[in-house]
Amino acid sequence: MLHKINSFSQGKGSFSINKILPVFILLGVIMLITPVAKATDNPSNNGKVYMIVVDKMSIFDISADHTPTMFQLSREGAVGLISNRTLRGRNTMDTSLSMGSGNIGRVFNNGIMGFNQEETVPDRGQTAGSLYHNLTGINPGNSAVLLVNLPEISAGIMKEHVTTLPGAMGEVLGNNGFAVCVLGNGDTDSEYSRASVVIGMDAEGKVPLGDVGLKTIINTDASYLSRETNYDYLIEQVDLNRQAADVMIVELSDLARLEVADTAFDHILNKEKITRLAHIDQFINDIRESMNPQSDLMVIVSPSPAKLDIAEKNTFTPLLLYGKGVGNGYLTSGSTRRDYVVANTDIAPSILSFFGLRDDTGTMIGRQIVSEQEINSENLQRAQELSGRTSTVNRLRVPLVKGYVVFQIIIILLALAAIFWLAEWRRILEPAMVSLVTVPLVYLCLGYSRLPGDWQYIILAIFMAIALTWLIMRIAHGNAVRAFFIMAVVTVLAVNLDLLTGSNLIQSSVLGYDPMAGARYYGVGNEFMGILLGSSIAAAAIAYQRYPNRLLLLVIALFFILQCYLIASPSWGANSDGMLTAPIAFLVTLFLLGDFKLRWKSVGAIIGITLLATMAFTYYDMIRAPELQTHLGRAANQIAAGGLNEGLTIIARKLAMNLKLIRYTIWSWVFIVILLVMSLLVYRPVGAMMRLRQEKPYIVKGFGGIIAGALVGLVINDSGIVAASTTSIYLVVIMILLMLKQQRKSLIED
Repeated sequence: MLHKINSFSQGKGSFSINKILPVFILLGVIMLITPVAKATDNPSNNGKVYMIVVDKMSIFDISADHTPTMFQLSREGAVGLISNRTLRGRNTMDTSLSMGSGNIGRVFNNGIMGFNQEETVPDRGQTAGSLYHNLTGINPGNSAVLLVNLPEISAGIMKEHVTTLPGAMGEVLGNNGFAVCVLGNGDTDSEYSRASVVIGMDAEGKVPLGDVGLKTIINTDASYLSRETNYDYLIEQVDLNRQAADVMIVELSDLARLEVADTAFDHILNKEKITRLAHIDQFINDIRESMNPQSDLMVIVSPSPAKLDIAEKNTFTPLLLYGKGVGNGYLTSGSTRRDYVVANTDIAPSILSFFGLRDDTGTMIGRQIVSEQEINSENLQRAQELSGRTSTVNRLRVPLVKGYVVFQIIIILLALAAIFWLAEWRRILEPAMVSLVTVPLVYLCLGYSRLPGDWQYIILAIFMAIALTWLIMRIAHGNAVRAFFIMAVVTVLAVNLDLLTGSNLIQSSVLGYDPMAGARYYGVGNEFMGILLGSSIAAAAIAYQRYPNRLLLLVIALFFILQCYLIASPSWGANSDGMLTAPIAFLVTLFLLGDFKLRWKSVGAIIGITLLATMAFTYYDMIRAPELQTHLGRAANQIAAGGLNEGLTIIARKLAMNLKLIRYTIWSWVFIVILLVMSLLVYRPVGAMMRLRQEKPYIVKGFGGIIAGALVGLVINDSGIVAASTTSIYLVVIMILLMLKQQRKSLIED
C-alpha cells in the first residue's frame, strides 16, 4: 500500500481593472508550476489475497467480546469505512457488482445468476455451462463458476451513461496470469444468492476456480436458520485451491440470511447473531493462521448494510486490511481523501495494485486504498465514532434542511404580503428575513456539537438561529440591511477558514455532503458553493455602494480571485462546476460594479478568462499523482483516454442527475418561489425597482452577478438546482429588505 502524499499550492495575483485577463492567466500559471508529488509503484509479489466477504456486518459488530479475531486485526492492521455507492441501491447485488468493477453498477431483472458450470440452473432445465454458452456464444472452457445472465447485465449497464465494465478486476487479473477463486454463497430456502461471483469474475463472466454450489451450505435444525454456511467445507476448499489461486474470495453470508429469516424474538435474534459472528470470526482466524502476513493480504469487507443500519441512515460498512504493506492505522484513498473512509469502487484497483497491476481497461473510477500508519489501539473506536456522527448528520438532514426550506418559503411570502398589504408587519419581518442568512452559518457550526439525541440538535439549531439573529440585529442597531451585510461577511469568512483548515465543519454539516452516499467526500459542496457565491457578491455590492471608488474595486477583485481559487483548487474546494460558475459570476459583478458595458467583447473576455482558468486548474489536477487527483482530474484523464464518447457519457450522466434533482429535491420549491417573487417585485409595487436602481445602483448591479451565478450553476452543475437555490437566497433577501426599508421610509415621509 502507498502512503498518502499531500500537496498544497497558493497563488497571488495583481489586479488592474483594465487587465483582468492577465490576472486570471497568472492564477492558472501559478497552479501549473506548483510542485507535483509523484507516487511510487508497488512492486509485483508472489503473495495471495484472501477476501472474506461478510455481508450485512456493521462496524459496531466488531468487538473484543464477540469477534476477538477481527478486533485484534483492527489493532494489528488497518480499519476503514466503505461508502457503498451504486447506480441504484445499497443492496448486496449492486454493491458487489460495483466492487468487482471498480465503478458504479447495478444488476437487473434476474439479479445475479452465478452457478458452478455443472450446476443445473433452476427453472431453465440446462446446466450453467450450456445456458451460458447458448446466451453468450462464449465457450465456458474449464471455468469453475459462470455468470449466466452476463448479457442482461452488460446490456443494462450500457444504457446507464457510465463506463462500468462488469468483471473489470477479474479481467485484469486474468490477462496478467493471476487466478481467482470464488467460494461460498448466500442461498436461502427461497432463493439463490451468489453475489460474490460478480466480484471475482472476468469481463466474460467466468471465474477459473471455486465452488458456489450447494456443498458450501448445510441444512440445520439447531437454529431457526434452516441453511447456514458450511465453514469446514470452505476451509477445505481454501486449502485445496491455495496453490492455484492468487485471489480467494470467500462469501460468508449467515448475517444476510438472518435478514430474511422468520421473525424471532429480539433476544433470540441477538443470541443468533452473536453465534453467527463467532463462527465468522473463527473462520477468519483459521485463514489468518494459515496465511503469511509478510507476503499475503487479508481483506475483510461487507458489501452492503443491514436493514436496521439503513433505517438509522448508517450505511457505512466495515473494511479491515491485514498483511503485507498494511501497518496499524486507518484506511483512506484518493477517491475520498477522508480519514477512515474509502469507496467500494476502490477495492478492485487496490487488489490490482497489490500485484503491481493497474487498470488497463480504463473503466475503473476507484483509487488505491492507502494504509495510513497510526499506532493507536483506538482506531476501531474512532471509525465507529465517525460512522455514528455521519449517520446523525444524515438523520438530521431531512428535518433541518426541509425545515429551513419551508421556513424560507413562509417568510418570503409573508414579506411579500407585507410589501403589498400588511404594512404593520414590515418591521417585524425584517429580522425574520435576516434570519434566513443566519441559518447557513448555524448549520455550518452545528455538526461540531456532540449531543446525545437528534431532537436536541434540532432545538439547538433553532436556538442558535434566533440568538444569532438577535445578536446581529443588536450589533447593526436594528438596521436589517446592515445586519444582512455583517452576516454575509461573517459567513464568507467562516466558510473560507473552514476550507483552509480541511473542511471539517462542511463535512459534518447538514448543508454539506453525504460521504455515505458517495457523491462527494471533500472540498466545498454545492450548497456551500452557492452560499459562498451569493454572500460574497452581496457583501461586495453593499460595500461598493457605501464606498464607490476604484481602490475598493481592486480589493473586491482580489477578494473574488481568492474565492475562485478556494472553490476550484484541488487542495481545498475542489468543486469542478464551481470552477466555471464562480469566475463567470464574479466577472459579471466586476464589470457591472466598474460600469463597464457588457458588449460582445466583454462577454467574450469573461468566457475566455473562465475557460483559461478552468483549463489551468484541470491540467494541474490531471498531472498530479493519481492518489492526489480530484474527481475533475480523473474525469479529464478518462476523457483524454476515452475520447469524445467518454466526455459525452459524463455530460449525459450530469444532465440526468440534474434533471432528477430538479424533479425531486425540495430545493426546487425554494428556487421557484424566489423566481416568482423576484419577477413580481421587478414590476410591483410600481416604481419600486426604479427607485432602488436610483438609490442603490451598485447593490442592484450586484443582483446581476448573483443571477449570473445562479443561472450558470443551474445549467452546468450536476446538482445545479441546489447551487442555484442557495445562491439566490442572498438575492431575494436583500431585495426584499431594501423594499421594506424603502416603504417604511415612504410611510414616514408621508
